[in-house]
Amino acid sequence: MRVMAGPGAGRVHGRRWRFAVVALALSTVLGGCAAARTDGVAPILVDSSGAAASYLAGRFAFERGDYRTAAELFREALEADPNNVELARRLLRIELATGAFARARATARQLADLAPGLAEVRLVLALDALREGRFVEGAERLAALPRAGTVGLVAPLLEAWARFAGEGPESGLARLAAEEGRALLERLYAYQRAVMLVLAGRLDAAQDLIASRLADFEEEPLARQLVQLQAAIWQRSGEEERARTLVARQRELVPDDERLARLEAQLAAGEPVPLPFSDAVGGMVEALVGIARAMREQDLREPAELFAGLAALLREDAGEAWLLLARLAADRGDAEGALSLVARIGGESPVGWQARLLRAEALVAAGRKREAIALLRRMARERPDRVDALVALGDLYRRDENYREAERAYREALARIGEPRKPHWRLLYAHGITLERLGRWPEAEKRFLEALAFVPDQPFVLNYLGYSWVDMGINLERAREMLELAVELRPHDGFIVDSLGWAYFRLGDFERAVELLERAVELEPGDPVINDHLGDAYWQVGRFREARFQWERALALDPDPELAESIRNKLTSGYADAGSDRG
Repeated sequence: MRVMAGPGAGRVHGRRWRFAVVALALSTVLGGCAAARTDGVAPILVDSSGAAASYLAGRFAFERGDYRTAAELFREALEADPNNVELARRLLRIELATGAFARARATARQLADLAPGLAEVRLVLALDALREGRFVEGAERLAALPRAGTVGLVAPLLEAWARFAGEGPESGLARLAAEEGRALLERLYAYQRAVMLVLAGRLDAAQDLIASRLADFEEEPLARQLVQLQAAIWQRSGEEERARTLVARQRELVPDDERLARLEAQLAAGEPVPLPFSDAVGGMVEALVGIARAMREQDLREPAELFAGLAALLREDAGEAWLLLARLAADRGDAEGALSLVARIGGESPVGWQARLLRAEALVAAGRKREAIALLRRMARERPDRVDALVALGDLYRRDENYREAERAYREALARIGEPRKPHWRLLYAHGITLERLGRWPEAEKRFLEALAFVPDQPFVLNYLGYSWVDMGINLERAREMLELAVELRPHDGFIVDSLGWAYFRLGDFERAVELLERAVELEPGDPVINDHLGDAYWQVGRFREARFQWERALALDPDPELAESIRNKLTSGYADAGSDRG
């Protein structure tokens, strides 16, 4: 039985860890070298002859995600070539992404002399003025920014908050009103305007603005900030019960959200519900973080780093900004950078718990697995009402194929939950995988079916259960239907296409199997199982030479020992003598 695909995991059980320890060396590129070292990273060799070598080495480090080394090398290059605008610009971006704000301010001032028209430089200087409370100056700087590009997305909103603080609420509201109809950021602008209205004492107008955005709260999770804003408005309007109902329902949909739990407790105790932020700078920080988060979700790393860095520059205790910067460091494979950034988040921060979970992931990526396990176990003991530390522990063990310990962690998490709900489908799925790997199929099947009861269109669960049935030769028609749906949902996933092709093979429709398995090999040419399946299908339709070619190819792709033995038997005797119970 092959290891099945999971969310983001390819054929590896559990989620793919996004970090990698970075090892860099340029000895093959540059000669006559002196070493530049960073902790935890292999030395980069740099030609001591001048700026060009430092720049090339810095570019290499930057592309590999090692921003600390890149920053050191770019500074060396900039010292030798102080008028290089592009070099200084790259350095500024790195300094913002790594939280080196004193250096970033100095680099921004240097760039302002060299290229005063650069939008990101002008934005840094504007936010520095706002950070120091010079709101009128900051507003003027923001008003002068171009409206094109990524900076233009957020400049009007920042300017509105600067005018709110420097000139009064009506000035800020008027500036936002001038931006109505900007479809790209309509929701963000509406939400921020609603908070501005509450801060200005205009509760009715704020409620009118966000009412339409709550229509579906019974079924789908809402942004936590929107829930908090609506709860605060209803509480201030004397509608405490509506606020409690909203928060309770959202807690059911997102049971592990620490801040929703805090909101629920505040309402139960009759304490005032705070607004998501309470001043103009808080509004700017949240806007920058929100846009940065959206950029990251679209794999736009550099703009995400820019906006998250600017948020932390503006308010250095902004835990959300530091957490996002740490996630971005993790995304680029810089585990040590992620650990450094996450350490900037205080234990009392609203995102302190999430920061510790991210720290555990980064510890694993940095080769400090024992520390990660100890941290997750400690967290699980600290908060017996939560399951996320146990789930992370299970994922860690599952990644290492330690299915016994993984199953134990998932089982404990499910025991804490009691009756699973829709948000727990991933946990049910993960537990099912470990049970299947341990040979406990009836229990595994039950978990997969429980997960599908909550998310009937989830392609990875459909694939795992459907393929398992196909591999065992049971429920073939139902499995085929499930796999057809999974392929419809993820048509470019080679593993899922392979599962459907194998279902047709087991059903005896070999022509259709060939068609699907050829497509699967195109999508995942380096997988030995898929190549082996295609060889089997070719054999059944009489394409014997092509079958042998595919088997030989599968054998060259380092299959597991059981599959390798099956392939050798087929190459010797043909498909009939190989048996058909492997996959």
